Amino acid sequence: MKNRFSFMIIPFFLFLLASCGEKETGADEELGEIVEVDLQVPDQIEIGEPFPVVAHVTQGDEEVDDADEVVFEVWEEGSKVDSQMFDFTKQEEGKYFVDLQFDTEGVYVIQVHVTARRMHVMPKKNVIVEGD
Repeated sequence: MKNRFSFMIIPFFLFLLASCGEKETGADEELGEIVEVDLQVPDQIEIGEPFPVVAHVTQGDEEVDDADEVVFEVWEEGSKVDSQMFDFTKQEEGKYFVDLQFDTEGVYVIQVHVTARRMHVMPKKNVIVEGD
């Protein structure tokens, strides 16, 4: 009986050792290079002055023109619960555009939510809005 058990257990351990040595495919290998977003926002603007916001989306050296979602979220600093969402209005060569305008002074946060190629990226920047 003891011999029979040894005969069955040895192949099992050999199988375990062989499977532990196999290389696992990591998430980075499956998804490719990381999607990056360069959020372009002016540092300072005047009240009532329209200005463009650009999210330049790339993956490695490639422009990402096929993002699943690009949404700009805007709120006054300290009031994220009152944020507003804006879809991009124009897209060309990996750049997604929206025009914004503020009617009151303050510091505002602009965050873009980009979902592309099974990745989600959410960079944000501040803009100072000053009166005349």
